Amino acid sequence: MMVIGLYILFAVIVGGLGIYLLMHQQGFLGISAQQAKHPARWFGWLFTIDAVLLLISTFLTNGAALPGGLFVIIATLLTTVLAIVVVRLLFK
Repeated sequence: MMVIGLYILFAVIVGGLGIYLLMHQQGFLGISAQQAKHPARWFGWLFTIDAVLLLISTFLTNGAALPGGLFVIIATLLTTVLAIVVVRLLFK
């Protein structure tokens, strides 16, 4: 039961990040609108889809470690790549 709660919490955080990026395509974190538009759109959709798939897999598999863990790993990798893209755009 605790694993299910953690997966739901993680899905809410990742989904919130995805929705934030989709809503702030006109510039975020000090990046101009022109530079931020494409990364915000792509990463916003990827985070949102990952969160929805994590929720679906959590309820379908009753919190099994493997499917949920894969979506957590994917979200972690996406966050790392987003950080690299944002740093590259900020210090370009």
